[in-house]
Amino acid sequence: MRYEELSQLQVDALDRAKTTLVIPLGSVEQHGHHMPLGTDTMLAHALSLAAAERSDGKVVVLPPPWYGFSAHHMKFPGSITLSHTTLMAVVEDIVASLGVHGFTRVLLINGHGGNGGVVDVLASVLGHKHYGKMRIAGLTYFALAAQAIAKLRRSESGGMGHACEFETAMIMHIRPDLVAADKARTIYPDPGSPYLSTDLLRAGPVKTYLDFKDLSPHGTLGDPSLASPEKGAEFFAAVVAELVGFMEDFARWPIAAERQE
Repeated sequence: MRYEELSQLQVDALDRAKTTLVIPLGSVEQHGHHMPLGTDTMLAHALSLAAAERSDGKVVVLPPPWYGFSAHHMKFPGSITLSHTTLMAVVEDIVASLGVHGFTRVLLINGHGGNGGVVDVLASVLGHKHYGKMRIAGLTYFALAAQAIAKLRRSESGGMGHACEFETAMIMHIRPDLVAADKARTIYPDPGSPYLSTDLLRAGPVKTYLDFKDLSPHGTLGDPSLASPEKGAEFFAAVVAELVGFMEDFARWPIAAERQE
């Protein structure tokens, strides 16, 4: 299930037509005063592994490349960003390497909002580049599971954006030792227009650059005071269920060459 723990013989024994390889994507960036810098990558990786374990099909999860496109966090200490072109190049090279070894299905599971547009472009660029040989898809897990998450949330609109009820609760679930709850700060930011939203579940059709320092003095967007390990377990399970459903469906998607034969 963990690609980095397999030997070359174990990789060689994988059925290329029936194995989905998952690349988790996240970031290393500030998450308020109470959360670890690696939150997005930790969650994307943990969720991918949990979903792979539950899936009926063969799913192997690659180690995440860790860094993402985080330019909007760079006014806060600790944040690291790749350029969008570097992030794309890294993922393109990983996918090309998998193609050399004959793998045909690759799924990008993203856990960082700043990567969303890059993942959309990667799905199109890589799908075109490897057309007829590989089937490639990309998703952001909190968008995939938005309805399931919405049923569990307690915060009002704007309370679930960054280092918020949702992310804080899930890190409390998987790594409670990394959450300093006493340092958490709550803010419901105003993006300045009804066409814009900072809430993870209420992204609108209009896109623009929003620097997090302009939205929050401490980097948090939302209400982490509502988080708990128990709520984190519920959020985690809901997202995993959605990922499993998609993985099992994705495994049945035809590759273009299959239609031509």
